[in-house]
Amino acid sequence: MSTPPDAASRVREAASPPPAISVVVCTRDRARRLSACLRHLAHARSACDHASEIIIVDNGSRDETRDVVRAHAEARPVRYVLEAQPGLSMARNRGIAAARGALVAFTDDDCNVDRDWMQAVIDAFASRPELAILGGMVAPAGDSDRTVSLRMHAEARNVASADAILATMSGCNMAFRRDVFERIGLFDPAFGKGRRIGSAEDLDLMYRALRRGLSIVYLPHVVVRHAHGRDSATAVAQVNREYVRGRGAFYWKFITDREVARMAYWEISGLLRRKRRGTGAWRTLRMLAAGAACQSLFGLRGAAPR
Repeated sequence: MSTPPDAASRVREAASPPPAISVVVCTRDRARRLSACLRHLAHARSACDHASEIIIVDNGSRDETRDVVRAHAEARPVRYVLEAQPGLSMARNRGIAAARGALVAFTDDDCNVDRDWMQAVIDAFASRPELAILGGMVAPAGDSDRTVSLRMHAEARNVASADAILATMSGCNMAFRRDVFERIGLFDPAFGKGRRIGSAEDLDLMYRALRRGLSIVYLPHVVVRHAHGRDSATAVAQVNREYVRGRGAFYWKFITDREVARMAYWEISGLLRRKRRGTGAWRTLRMLAAGAACQSLFGLRGAAPR
């Protein structure tokens, strides 16, 4: 009797040396965008001098996601992993568990990496032995999408505060040494898309890394292009609400931390001053409060952080 394909693949992986880098892409019901993402990852893989693997974590898709992965895997190996429990943090953690590389990089299913992206990530860690977490530029993929979720800083930066994480880093272009997760834990399942909080799983994890004294660097030549498809004010407002809710949850989780408490104070006091002038500050305050309430009510269930 022949060995099933999935089992045969696992046998080959166990016998082969681990890759230098594992690239994890979490997805749900975005087969068309995922196909473009995989094409660009294939180009980056071809341009990379080191062994690599691409892992697609399907977070319960009901479209043609599995067929798309299978079609791309015919040309170059792509691993398909299912995470049935909804939530981006759950999917990211499943990808980390499946990854075999010394480096674990993340991009999103609506992002197209530059051709030299994979090599640039490996080179950045090789030239900086102390580096724990790397971030890079998030540029627009085209002219039709609204300007949101971008990171366009032109200079390299050491990221040394929660404010700097918010301003500089992005979950769609980040990479880690594997031992970071052993030292600080995984992504907190309460945070991220697909859960009530809706975002900030990357902020939460990176801030935990900062608290442990780990080095985080942003490099502008490590580039992904975000084809997020948000072309209306309504779509942009929705994603911004998710970001604010995530920030509120983050504030509440770390409210006893002096730096985070200071951030929360200045944002909330500024919003209260604006509220008197009839701006949209009241909506932002409500979203911050909603995020804090979600963290208070649901954040302790199955929390991963240490």
